Amino acid sequence: MEITYADVNWLAHGWELGDVWCLTFVRGIEEAEALRRFGAHEESIRPLSYRELTDEGLFPHTVLAGRLDGWAAIIERNGSEAMQVDVLRALSAQTELVIVLRHDHANDLFAYAVDGEVLTSFDPRKPGWRDGSDPDRLLDAMREVGFDPTHVPGNHLLHDESDENEESNIDRPAVDGALMLAARLTGVVLSQSVLNGPLLSGVVGSR
Repeated sequence: MEITYADVNWLAHGWELGDVWCLTFVRGIEEAEALRRFGAHEESIRPLSYRELTDEGLFPHTVLAGRLDGWAAIIERNGSEAMQVDVLRALSAQTELVIVLRHDHANDLFAYAVDGEVLTSFDPRKPGWRDGSDPDRLLDAMREVGFDPTHVPGNHLLHDESDENEESNIDRPAVDGALMLAARLTGVVLSQSVLNGPLLSGVVGSR
């Protein structure tokens, strides 16, 4: 099934997960293993729904994990621990991962890592500024989902004056583009039915 922007709009522009959330997709491991790699206490791993997570106020120290074809999807509400170096290395050991962070009070972020190494990462609103050991690895995929890999704020040598007001440039992809790029790399997308269905949870860090 082809994944389109309509499939990610509910996440990118809605409030189902709140205004700060992080999604991590890890290839080829089960949900329980993903939670262990994340640092979840073994005795805390148990079935938990997203509604229970929110109703009981268990976030951000409780994270959720679901299964999307060959990928484990880790859901953090009000957290971004997957971006911590030790967590990212553990999650991506001998495999690959994709992270999409939405943070309405700071910077959004996209990251792609393989076997503990971040190959490329960037703020979706500033795709011309990329970090990682291979920052140009995903240029073709970025263009396919609508990113301009040369775009940096205020770079009028490459863009017209309409870029000057970054806040008004609503047509440029941001979190929705990051989710589409993640879908392009993984072939999966988090749907409302998966979020509302049975999930596995684990407690990380201090309670």
